[in-house]
Amino acid sequence: MKRQRFMCQGGVERVGSRRWSKKVWFVRVGLAVLLLLAMGLASEKMLFSWAAEVDSEKTATQAPLEERFQQAVTWLASPQRQGRGPGTQGIDEAAEWVAAQLTGIGLQTSVGGVGPFQPFTMTLDAKLGPLADNRAELVGPAGDDGLPQIIPLELGKDFTPLAAGGSGAFDLPLVFAGYGITAPAEHYDDYAPLTKAGAASMAKSSAAIMLRQEPQKDDPHSVFDGNQASQHAALSRKVANASEHEAGAVIFCNLSSSDEAEALMAFTRAGDGSEQRTMPVLQIQRAIIDPLIAKVMGRDLTTIEKSIDDSLTPQSAALTGWSIRGRVAIERTESEAKNVLAILPGLGKAKDRQPVSEPAATAGESLETVILGAHYDHLGFGGVHSAAPGEHAIHHGADDNASGTAMLVEVARLLKEEGPFPRTILFIAFSGEERGLLGSAFYTANAAIPLAETVAMVNLDMVGRLDADKMIVHGTGTGSGFDAMIDRLVGVHHFEGAKEPGGFGPSDHSSFYAKKIPVLHLFTGSHSDYHRPTDTADKINYDGMVRITRLVADIVRELATAPDRPEYIEVASKQFAGGGGDRPYFGSIPDFGKPGKGYAITGATKDSPAALGGLKGGDVIVRLGASAIAGLEDFDSALRKHKAGEAVPVIVLRDGAEVTVEVILGSPR
Repeated sequence: MKRQRFMCQGGVERVGSRRWSKKVWFVRVGLAVLLLLAMGLASEKMLFSWAAEVDSEKTATQAPLEERFQQAVTWLASPQRQGRGPGTQGIDEAAEWVAAQLTGIGLQTSVGGVGPFQPFTMTLDAKLGPLADNRAELVGPAGDDGLPQIIPLELGKDFTPLAAGGSGAFDLPLVFAGYGITAPAEHYDDYAPLTKAGAASMAKSSAAIMLRQEPQKDDPHSVFDGNQASQHAALSRKVANASEHEAGAVIFCNLSSSDEAEALMAFTRAGDGSEQRTMPVLQIQRAIIDPLIAKVMGRDLTTIEKSIDDSLTPQSAALTGWSIRGRVAIERTESEAKNVLAILPGLGKAKDRQPVSEPAATAGESLETVILGAHYDHLGFGGVHSAAPGEHAIHHGADDNASGTAMLVEVARLLKEEGPFPRTILFIAFSGEERGLLGSAFYTANAAIPLAETVAMVNLDMVGRLDADKMIVHGTGTGSGFDAMIDRLVGVHHFEGAKEPGGFGPSDHSSFYAKKIPVLHLFTGSHSDYHRPTDTADKINYDGMVRITRLVADIVRELATAPDRPEYIEVASKQFAGGGGDRPYFGSIPDFGKPGKGYAITGATKDSPAALGGLKGGDVIVRLGASAIAGLEDFDSALRKHKAGEAVPVIVLRDGAEVTVEVILGSPR
């Protein structure tokens, strides 16, 4: 990312809504001194007191704002807010706080929805259903009595369903799938022995038993990142790989060398169920699986594991004659989330823009709008999105994104005092961002003001850790005039600017750019406390927030007053989804607001492999190469099995019909 030092232009400093030159400042002080002398009141104490008051006017105007920031961020990030996780009382309190602040400023809050709120539904963490509806048994070949062998499994002792899987009845043949890994770069594929030449995989519609972790896990020279766990050891990756091979179920089994050899995993250990898969995912005790494997394959699991370690050759096989049947019930509770909306009506499009008694939008005139947004939700007590996995603790989210939420309020306060402006300004505090941009995706699908009238969206996410004056601005290439405007305003406010032209990234501005709306996203940089319980209010740079607030106010004001709306520019962005790191570049844009089977996209980035291959917004990818795709995790896993330069057939659902396109994958980005 290119850095460029910007210098103050013309010695002009922004203070509130006034601009003073140094010459004007000295004139004012000098006149004051002369006046005091003439009145005989120019005691040394009074003279220096008055001069100090003038000299510190900037500090005086900053102090209350800095205090408000500290109070707001501390309140939003306090333990009482419970990390503002979905479904908590804390996130509801945060929504009410934002609404009260925006209402108190004097903004209109009857924009759409219920008062200031735009409600939507999101799925919370899954939980195990009634015990009677969670049952399983292994069924083997008939014995001497002519009856099938039955091995009943006791819930919580012999087996457990996992949240990563689906619900419903099942009766499936069993296969042993080794470690459940397909790793082309490491020349290892546990599913290869299950596919006979010219025949469908035996794993298809079967329950695949697989070991946890990965081969040679204690070997520092292993191709799987030595004795460090590689990406292939992740349970979620194994589940995605099984889904790609169209398995009917996944059954995890512990390794003999594991310290947890006889332990059943926590319900959410393989995922929180947000993928909403249909296939069951279970764990069965090794003591039950081992004799079954030995009976069919003639070797116990310990021998098989050693054979794989020694030769790095998969040992997968069908467990002929054996099946598993039963039922899994997983309840996914839903919660009502809500965006918070408030509006500063503009003066309309008329050339003679004079204040009117009624907002132009109310009077029926189409009104161009600038949106300023920030998300107020966070991770609650952690979970699968935490950077401290397994740690059940409040994730305070002071920088992410109490900082952006507090700044949204203060920018609204500044602009309300100065407005109205020619264009309307809509302020939105989004929920559901941490679950996949759900709030912003819902808004763009149910816009309170038509998207055609939305001229730009400015996003604030993690703006509380200003360091060395570095201000990162994304989206500078997405709208005409943006690049020059940011150069100028960043210089005026004495920041060191780092610009990224692309409009896609892991925050709410992506939902708008996907709808062809110019965007800007302000960000002070990542840090070691990101998505951890240690992101606390005491680490925020509140003076920096004051400075950034004035920059943001100038950006929004300029967008709300410019004679011409910025033109949308399609930018060949850096990779957002479906690539990055060691994965080939694909260039699809996920549609987080469209759940269901397959991977739905809102479009493809300019000149990306996906765009050149013919993928369009609204497509749902259901197969990539040989891999079936049930969701974003499957797509990510499948993409890793290919290399840059490969021509890969992609099957999508488009307008209810299957369409096949060919995508030539690009180099990793």
